[in-house]
Amino acid sequence: MGLLSMIGYAIAMPRLTISGITFDVHTLLFASLALICGVQAIVFALMTKVFAIAEGLLPSDERLTRLFRVATLERGLLLGFVTIALGLIFLVVAVNQWRQRDFGDLDYAQTMRWVIPGMTLTVLGFQGILSSFFFSILGMHRR
Repeated sequence: MGLLSMIGYAIAMPRLTISGITFDVHTLLFASLALICGVQAIVFALMTKVFAIAEGLLPSDERLTRLFRVATLERGLLLGFVTIALGLIFLVVAVNQWRQRDFGDLDYAQTMRWVIPGMTLTVLGFQGILSSFFFSILGMHRR
C-alpha cells in the first residue's frame, strides 16, 4: 500500500496524463487513503507482535528488539511532531491561498494539492505520536 501510495503521489502531484488518463487530486486522495491504511496496518502488526511477545505467546524477535533500540519513545514523538508540523505548513499554505482570494472561490485542483498532503501528514504525525506512546506502554514490564 505504501509503494502504491507513493506512485499515486508521484503521478498525481504534477497532474500527469498517461495513455490518455489524467491523474488529478482524486488520485491523490486515494493515494492518501492507501498510505494511511498501510501505515495503520504496519503499526497494528507491530503492536500485535509486541503484545504477543510480552504475553509469552510468541518467542522474542531479535529484529524487533533491534528496531526498538533505535525507535525510542522520544524519537517517535519527535518524528510525529515534525510530521504534524509539515502537514500544518501545507494546510497554512492552502488557507493563505484562500485568504489571497478574499476567502472566495478557489481552484480546487490547485488547493487540494496542498490540503490532501497536509491532512495526510497531520493524520500520520498524530497517529505516530499515539503509536509511540502505546509502544512504550506495551514495552513496560508488569510488576
